[in-house]
Amino acid sequence: MSRSLRTLACLALLGALTACEAVKHDIRESSTRSMEDQLKAAGFKIMLADTQERQKMLNSLPPERVTRIPRPDNVYYIYPDPDVCSCLYVGREVEFEKLQQLGAELAQSNRAMITHEIAENQQAGWAPSGPWGNWGYWGITNPNSMGRPAWDPE
Repeated sequence: MSRSLRTLACLALLGALTACEAVKHDIRESSTRSMEDQLKAAGFKIMLADTQERQKMLNSLPPERVTRIPRPDNVYYIYPDPDVCSCLYVGREVEFEKLQQLGAELAQSNRAMITHEIAENQQAGWAPSGPWGNWGYWGITNPNSMGRPAWDPE
């Protein structure tokens, strides 16, 4: 293999790896933004990490996770976001309960949407293998892959 061909192959590989990292970053950022939207809707306050104490908290707490911090006067729930806004989302018990409620509602909504889409696909005749039978590996080895009932002897 010539040197220029190896260099080209290395550059192509490097480009592919960079693209994969960019996609992973976009997915993580999208997930973080979704969580931030839920935190805002629950009433969490945004505090920029513009003081030494907040900066220390931003760097010491696990990122992208709500952490319970008891203090003598109250219990606080803090969500540090070092990547998107370099800020802390701070709430108390009321906001945390609202956040849990919103999370449960979102999960229920997602389940309902998936169930509805599956029902629509089945009603339209689109099973996981499609309306024409299974053409994948099981289509080759399964005698009933062309839509015949399982009890059909042929």
